[in-house]
Amino acid sequence: MPNFCPEWVFQICVAKTAADFLSSNNSINMIGKKFASGLSEHYDEVKFEEIAETSEAILGFLSEINAGEESVNYINDYIFHRTCFAANGNPRKIKSMFSSELDGTKTKEYNYKQSLKNFRAATFSIKNGVFEKAPPGWVITDVEDVDWLGELFSQDVNFSDV
Repeated sequence: MPNFCPEWVFQICVAKTAADFLSSNNSINMIGKKFASGLSEHYDEVKFEEIAETSEAILGFLSEINAGEESVNYINDYIFHRTCFAANGNPRKIKSMFSSELDGTKTKEYNYKQSLKNFRAATFSIKNGVFEKAPPGWVITDVEDVDWLGELFSQDVNFSDV
């Protein structure tokens, strides 16, 4: 039975890959492999190339809009928004009585084009004050029921994966 990574989970991992690239000495491929490996433990295989390619596109977009020093802030605000709010704008409840937002999907809903489109739209919404920014010091592990995903975000890059 198919068990694909939910779109929002893929997209925040792509964004975190871009943020970690900007704030560390690791390559996008190394960081992408960390996320691909972690996601593939819970879902059907997620290829690191998909994560790396989409992260590079996000960084290219941030360069196009001359985000400069604000790049990491835009990315963190995007991760906050995608984690805490569903696509319809309602607050996201990760776990309910019968399901979890972390449950896999039957079809592959994520892709490069849609991920970049969502990031671009969210960035403009953040810039224009439509979307709420992340509170100062916010990290994904602050979100209730984020479980293994928060642990994945906190993990260091494993050089043996390279």
